[in-house]
Amino acid sequence: MRRSACRGARGATENPESIMSTSLQQIRAFIAVDVGPEVRAALRPVVEQLRRKAHQVRWVPEEQWHLTVKFLGDVDGREVGEIAKALQEEARATPAFELEFRGLKPFPPGREPRIVAVEVVAGFDALAAFHRRLDARMQAFGVPAERRNFLAHLTLGRIKGAGHMGWLWDCVRDHDEEDFGVAGVGEAVLFQSNLKPEGAQYVALARAELAR
Repeated sequence: MRRSACRGARGATENPESIMSTSLQQIRAFIAVDVGPEVRAALRPVVEQLRRKAHQVRWVPEEQWHLTVKFLGDVDGREVGEIAKALQEEARATPAFELEFRGLKPFPPGREPRIVAVEVVAGFDALAAFHRRLDARMQAFGVPAERRNFLAHLTLGRIKGAGHMGWLWDCVRDHDEEDFGVAGVGEAVLFQSNLKPEGAQYVALARAELAR
């Protein structure tokens, strides 16, 4: 058994009138899929352990754990209904799939890490295909095409400020091969993100079922 190198050192809401309430404003939006109860249960004790030690990290509340498929940025609130319709059409054309999660990782790879994330180790091809469909479809609403490679990951925490964080990455590497389970993806959600000093708040604007 490997000896630990770790020595120490906020939610989505459902609003049935949300599409109507966005009609006169620009909103910040994204499309995401849930990670499921099995993955949540496996991650919960690990994140709680890290939360007690890593106060320089803004940990994402469990109710906000999700995997972003397409970030839309600022969109016209008057087009949210059409965006939701487009999402539902693309979801119906996409077979449901599974994602397997394993290992905590510093993110992004190859640069100074700013995020503690979980890696997708199986199901990436299906997720990437769904991303490409949405990437192409959302251009009709003024959303730029993604120019970078799609890197599927579940964000657990974001580093606050600067400073030496080597001890944190030692903690993270203690879990770099840990299995966190499988999530069945049968639905995608269009979220509005409201940025606040205490952290982002997410409102589900529309849901779209994938093909069965």
